[in-house]
Amino acid sequence: MSGLDWSGVSLADEDWRPAFDGTFTRSRFYRGARWMERYSLFFVIPSNDFGFPVGSPILTIAGADDFALPPDDGFVRRFVARQITYGCPAIDDCTGASRFVAQGLVQLRDARHGAQRAEVVPKAATQLKLVWTEDLGNPRFVSVERKKTSASPYRYGFEVEIEPASAPANGSHWMPGEGIDLRLTFRDGAGNRLHPVGSLPTYGAYVRDEIESGLRYYDGLQELLTAYWALKHREGLTIVALGGPTDELHMPSHQVGFFDLFGPQADFATATEDGFSSVGTLVPPIGVQATPELWDTPVSDIVHFVIPADAPPGTYVATVKARRDWGGEALNRAGTVDIQVGQAQATGFQAATGKCNNCHTGPSSFDQILHGLSDRRTCLTCHSSLAFEPDHALDYRIHLIHSRSERFPGNVEDCSTCHLSPPSGPPRGFPGIGPY
Repeated sequence: MSGLDWSGVSLADEDWRPAFDGTFTRSRFYRGARWMERYSLFFVIPSNDFGFPVGSPILTIAGADDFALPPDDGFVRRFVARQITYGCPAIDDCTGASRFVAQGLVQLRDARHGAQRAEVVPKAATQLKLVWTEDLGNPRFVSVERKKTSASPYRYGFEVEIEPASAPANGSHWMPGEGIDLRLTFRDGAGNRLHPVGSLPTYGAYVRDEIESGLRYYDGLQELLTAYWALKHREGLTIVALGGPTDELHMPSHQVGFFDLFGPQADFATATEDGFSSVGTLVPPIGVQATPELWDTPVSDIVHFVIPADAPPGTYVATVKARRDWGGEALNRAGTVDIQVGQAQATGFQAATGKCNNCHTGPSSFDQILHGLSDRRTCLTCHSSLAFEPDHALDYRIHLIHSRSERFPGNVEDCSTCHLSPPSGPPRGFPGIGPY
């Protein structure tokens, strides 16, 4: 990408996060280059081995950086550059740093007009040729592999389910301190199971790319993923959480340490700190994922939680978030189920923010993008602060994304654009306002 027009590029943001060896990793993000700002188009051309067209091109309108027009194809358009410095001894000190990486990132995703743009890829195509108007002399190629539908028991789409696999001892509702089993079920869009009843693929099978159904596990350590700026949408993750009561849900103050996740369950919120409880775990457990000798440990489709002893009574929401990549289709999806804890009477939920649907509609609605889930209660049960991922806190992440976006149509400085009542405290995540 060195041949692009880099005039006008400038530093836009900086991110520091602790590494697991005691050092820090610094990411600097740049924008403003002419190639990032200008209106541009992509053409995906079905081609043969020689690069000659064998079918109609698929047009993708990237539009411009500062304003989204109705014909633009990507709800998300983020053309940036990233410079990563590994091995910094301390924040604001990269003396003796061990490794440096520079990247140009052309990120255009969440198709708004997929049905209108779709074309059949002819059988004669052996590759897709990508032509970008900002880099006409540098076409990119992606090989095409074909498989007959009859050769696979799976189909497109992804459905995620979670349900209790045990019953409360009193026959009515679970009590604080009681154990609860939650069963996970993953299916394709035709209803075919993606795993046998009772088990899920091992982490070793995922690492070796042996999961034919396309289920994915956590891969955030394989490349540095950063909210808004860099590649976060590519993260694979299967995580389960249980939090409530729903009428007490708000932005938690609890901070999750990295090694907290190595236990059977981690606290994402506590009754003492936050007035509500939330526990979560990765599937398979992070201890298995971090230990190659355990990668082939069998993985159950049942997750066991112990409800915290001080959990307040009310309705709790159990959530599973997962990802599937199959046949060129990458989908994040989630499922929920309500659980009564401490009482049989249900409790409601009132969000402190609203108006999200002013922008997030149709192909860009919450049930299609992000985690593929429109139940906003679940955001507050998972997105607490992580010591190793400073942008994970919900308020920080939302403020970071919308304050950096040059396509956000509202006034990000006006809190009433999103908040239903005046918030208190500084807006964490805005430029210059840190996460903790």
